[in-house]
Amino acid sequence: MWKPAVIPYLLVAFFGLALGVLPWTASGYVVTLVFFLGVYTALAESYNLVGGYLGYMNLGHASFFGVSAYAFCALYVEGTPFLWAWLVSLLATIVFAAAICLPLFRLRGAYFAVASFGLITLLELLAHNLGEVTGGAAGLSLPPGDRLITSYYLSVGVAASSIALVTLVSRSRLGLALMSLREDEEAAAVFGVHGLRHKAVALILSAVPPGLIGGVYAWQLAYINPSTVFGLEIALVPIVMAMLGGVGHVWGPVLGAVFITLIEELLWTKLPYLHLTTYGVLLLLVGFYLPGGLIRLRSPAQLLAPRKP
Repeated sequence: MWKPAVIPYLLVAFFGLALGVLPWTASGYVVTLVFFLGVYTALAESYNLVGGYLGYMNLGHASFFGVSAYAFCALYVEGTPFLWAWLVSLLATIVFAAAICLPLFRLRGAYFAVASFGLITLLELLAHNLGEVTGGAAGLSLPPGDRLITSYYLSVGVAASSIALVTLVSRSRLGLALMSLREDEEAAAVFGVHGLRHKAVALILSAVPPGLIGGVYAWQLAYINPSTVFGLEIALVPIVMAMLGGVGHVWGPVLGAVFITLIEELLWTKLPYLHLTTYGVLLLLVGFYLPGGLIRLRSPAQLLAPRKP
């Protein structure tokens, strides 16, 4: 007899097998689409640690992605082997995250959000102006190569690791501490929760998936510039995905990433100039009718139910 507890494991095994054989059974277009889905899933899920469980809207979350991408490219163009360039770019991202913890977490609420957005804007300006290191507006190019299948598996692996990371944190004492800080920082401090320490750990952990996926992204595309890794779209899209799917839930950002990626692909082919507008419309609809995100939708009738004041 089937036990309900077994079903999630069977689903994970099924999707794992399907993703494993996909590059050998699907077209290059589909493989590329899933590659980008993995990139966005890693970014949206890792945002969930600070934006969802801690409750701090980090509008500069993609800065970790950009730092990793630039560090990887700077090393790879000098002849550093892929693995070493990848690991060093991850280390650079972690060091960067640790360095910004103290100044950022002196702020709360809207001030934190504005400061984090100012940070990624500053990094974009620096990438434009430090041409000797970053290539300026022209960006950095890598030697071309057929890397799609390897990049695909790395992207899916990082996405899966980010889901596992958030799952472990949500079930740990750290997750409980983050949620208590989200609800009431003063009350949490009374019960012995060290606010700055737990916030710093959450921010550093949230930098790991972007630190990994940034190098993979740069390696696959063989080109980056300030706009592609620090620009408005890469900064906001993963956050929109997380909020649409539902922050504070492990599977919310995954659902949002799948939904937005498919909608964006459809609109890009049919209405290429309206796909960015769609993000704002979707956020408005979710805010009005489903503030908890798609993950908390139990039935279509819930969308029509009156909101409680």
